[in-house]
Amino acid sequence: MVEISDFVPHAPVPLEIIEDYRGRVPDELIEIWEKYGYGTFAEGFLRIIDPKLYEAELRDCIGKTQGDGVAIPVMVTGLGDLITWEPSRPGLTAIFYRFGETAGLGSFRNFLFMVDIDGAEELSDSLSWDRFPEAVAAHGELPYDQSFVYVPLLSLGGEDTVENLHPRETIPAIQVAVDLQGVIGH
Repeated sequence: MVEISDFVPHAPVPLEIIEDYRGRVPDELIEIWEKYGYGTFAEGFLRIIDPKLYEAELRDCIGKTQGDGVAIPVMVTGLGDLITWEPSRPGLTAIFYRFGETAGLGSFRNFLFMVDIDGAEELSDSLSWDRFPEAVAAHGELPYDQSFVYVPLLSLGGEDTVENLHPRETIPAIQVAVDLQGVIGH
């Protein structure tokens, strides 16, 4: 059974979403949806999201993948990065729109385990989260559907400072990043 001690629920996951994605995403995610619903954890940095909404809104922003080309959005970060499940690998991939790169995160279970036991150190190593707690201290906590985004984007000459991080709605922020930087293949 998956336990997330600091999970903050946002909304229940509709049964039709659970059934539509059962067998397509890891069993651990199904457990989280059934037990916790959509919400945040890891000090508000990680958000369990509605994959159907993100697929519909960001289909052209997710990028091509190796293998069968399927990438299912399962989480976003408080810094506007998308985490997808790629069944052909199988594993999690972080799409860092702020850096223009991707990184493999391993299996869903191992990723959750590492976040649970190593906390900030794991988030720093795997998801470059270090600016997030600073941004929360400077700008306050974020609503569920927002992330801190660099303005201007780092790829457009923005500086990696807390002063350049601004709260924005996550989906439109990802769309703008892709419009300005292009799709990131993985």
